[in-house]
Amino acid sequence: MKNLFTILICLSGLFSHAQKNKPFDEDKFYLELGILAQKKDFFEVKELLIANKSRIDKEVYFYYWSLVENAFSHFRESNEAIEDFLEGAGKMNNDSLFKEILLVKQLNLVNLFEYKDAYFTNQYILDNFSHVCTEDEIADLSNTATIWKGLENSGKQFVHRPADVRIQLTRDHARLANVPVTISGKTRNFVFDTGANFSVIQRSVALEMGCEIIPIQFNVSAITGAKVKSDLAVVKELKMGDPSGTGGTVICENVVFLVFDDKDLTFSEVNYSIQGIIGFPVIRNLEEIHMTKADELIIPKTSEVYAKSNMILNGFVPVVQVTQDSDTLQFSFDTGAVETSLNSAYYTKYKKKVEKKGKKQTLKSGGAGGMVEYEGYVLPKVNLAVGNSEVTLHDVQVRKDHVGEVDADFDGNLGQDFIKQFDEMIISFKYSAIQFR
Repeated sequence: MKNLFTILICLSGLFSHAQKNKPFDEDKFYLELGILAQKKDFFEVKELLIANKSRIDKEVYFYYWSLVENAFSHFRESNEAIEDFLEGAGKMNNDSLFKEILLVKQLNLVNLFEYKDAYFTNQYILDNFSHVCTEDEIADLSNTATIWKGLENSGKQFVHRPADVRIQLTRDHARLANVPVTISGKTRNFVFDTGANFSVIQRSVALEMGCEIIPIQFNVSAITGAKVKSDLAVVKELKMGDPSGTGGTVICENVVFLVFDDKDLTFSEVNYSIQGIIGFPVIRNLEEIHMTKADELIIPKTSEVYAKSNMILNGFVPVVQVTQDSDTLQFSFDTGAVETSLNSAYYTKYKKKVEKKGKKQTLKSGGAGGMVEYEGYVLPKVNLAVGNSEVTLHDVQVRKDHVGEVDADFDGNLGQDFIKQFDEMIISFKYSAIQFR
């Protein structure tokens, strides 16, 4: 949604019928909403919409409300708002606006595991709105169409937890948290990673565990900027937890994996290989997770109610509100990252401070497809807080440019060095909340 800001600003012209004697300035209000949406500050967008619903055009309300519902993981409600928007704005002559809202609808359908409808929506966009798509958008839509078409006959993902589950995690060579995963009676340790858009498995491991591979060969963007080829596998039943232990197991049905060639998940520079990753679609479906300092993963049968939200979704990536001094920042949240890092957006905001206090260095990051180097700085000390939980981190890397950034719109990525400062981390996907205790 690269052109979202421009499109949302246009809403003021499309829907405004401002009254001169009216103290409420619609144009100014729509402009403010557009800026906040561009910044992905849907906490503030939500508050403004609730406070001003009766004062603004219903089409504008439904448009923005669909974005808010998507951000707070209410995917079905988001699609309902989209239908209300389309019903009222059907005669509007703005194909770019329709394209953007249909992209949100497609994302909702994927999050609901309704792959066939996601494919039809994808094709509808390509057939009717290609003229307002960039070349990159057309390439991405064509690529993802291959994925949703490959999954159209797959069942929806379900997670069963008949009781509270306690799983002992282990740390691999890269110090990443691993969870025992059993498929077809074979158990392997997979990285447990909220920062992974999809679950991933090495081809040799998939074959060894009896996974049926769907050979469709689509592109996945690697951290290096290169395209990595992937196939799909849909695992009918997967168990998380020690099958011989007393802590119980979680049973997951119809789990989608990206199948990478072994070389694309092997990092010879550091003698490290990833067998598989349990990614965000599975983790979100757990509704609530607790991770302790002793590397215990607790998945309660019944989710607790959390009144205050401090987390949204950006596509498939959780984003948490972080405070630094009096500033509110937004960080992507990645349990698969050992260290917290700061993005180029942070560098732009605090350039003078970073260059004054930081040490300029060539930095490295790794991901599927290999390693990437980029210019940046290392800050000796950074104070960050989530809610009332504050820590001081040392030797924090700051990217100067967008190279290697997955979520460049955000100020940084929160990693294990922050998480491990506390006895327990709780993530409620149901109530969009993260707490540290």
